[in-house]
Amino acid sequence: MQTVFIGCRTIEDEINAVVGVLPTCSSIFWIESGLHNYPLKLKDRIQEEIDKITETVSKVENIVLLFGYCGNCIDGLCSPKAQLVVPKVEDCISLLIGGDQARLDLSSKTHAYYLTDGWLRYENNIYYEYDQCIKKYGPAKAKRIFNVMLNNYSALNFINTGTYDINKTMDITADLAQSLNLEQKIVPGTLNLIAKALNGDWDEGFLKVPAGVAVKLNNFELKCPNQF
Repeated sequence: MQTVFIGCRTIEDEINAVVGVLPTCSSIFWIESGLHNYPLKLKDRIQEEIDKITETVSKVENIVLLFGYCGNCIDGLCSPKAQLVVPKVEDCISLLIGGDQARLDLSSKTHAYYLTDGWLRYENNIYYEYDQCIKKYGPAKAKRIFNVMLNNYSALNFINTGTYDINKTMDITADLAQSLNLEQKIVPGTLNLIAKALNGDWDEGFLKVPAGVAVKLNNFELKCPNQF
């Protein structure tokens, strides 16, 4: 019987870093980036991949989702033949910093927007949105708009997962941070939850949904707010 994985391209660097040190690892099926702002589309895309795995992979016993809750995208997902395994985390931010409690601890100290190189490369992030806003409205109006949007934020937190040049990535957003009076900070990341998912160490930090049963949101204990 096989265990296969569905991973998000946004955290591809982190997933591949773990895969690179594992003695063996089954197939990873990738979901393209850019869907996190559209949870229903992301849900449909993940279900599409689950269905494809069900049809094409023989003797699949477990399908592990290398995702978090991600704005309702897992609610209702179902595999007719395989157990679904999902980390019990709000989103990929929590996945990369060690869980929701670690996220809450950081949020209690600093209200921040979180970034990695993967988010800057692929997702509609704060840097991309600010750049688009400047092109549409000009620098002065864009600054006023984002100062209102980020009124409660004081920092850009870069998650140091050890998989990318964090100083180079921070340089990309330096002008943005200065313009919006956001302090750029480095917060420690961890690949521990990804490693546990890939190693089959599915303890109480993972939701295990039997074949033929849909994922239910009330199986999660979610406490962290979204970025906005």
